[in-house]
Amino acid sequence: MNKDKNCSIIGEPPMCYIWGYDEEDQRCCATKLLLLNRLSRLQSEGITDFFIPLDAGMGLYAAEMVIALMASNPNLHLHCLIPYEDQACKWTPELRDRYFNVLEKCTDSAPVSLNFSLTCDIDAAMEAIDQSNTLIAVQSDETAQDKVFSVALRYARRIGRRIELIRAPYI
Repeated sequence: MNKDKNCSIIGEPPMCYIWGYDEEDQRCCATKLLLLNRLSRLQSEGITDFFIPLDAGMGLYAAEMVIALMASNPNLHLHCLIPYEDQACKWTPELRDRYFNVLEKCTDSAPVSLNFSLTCDIDAAMEAIDQSNTLIAVQSDETAQDKVFSVALRYARRIGRRIELIRAPYI
């Protein structure tokens, strides 16, 4: 697989953003629009494969956007990396339904770990970054609050990935 045509997408957990899980908040809507615009632009530049560590926040939003783009572009592929097998068990029913809908429609999915571990989230993010030449990183504010996100971003910089940073509105 040609990494030049691949993009990974990471974000911080929902509670790091000022809106939390409120997807109707105008700042969340604005951030999602920025992400969708970036995905559309990268698609027009020839990116065909998107690798996403599937979480209950930006990973889920991004995966749903890629699925929407796949409807009009059959050359796009969504690869979901699941930090650990049972991660969605304690999610709300609505988030769980969205999660399983994404898994049904994605090109492929794979758990990075069978069971929860202290490193499963970072392992999923690094695996996504390893598969891609471009990274979209959605940051909650001026300085990232989440350790997994910060470590993944530093890793991407260290191995020379092209980074497209989106800073979410935080006031």
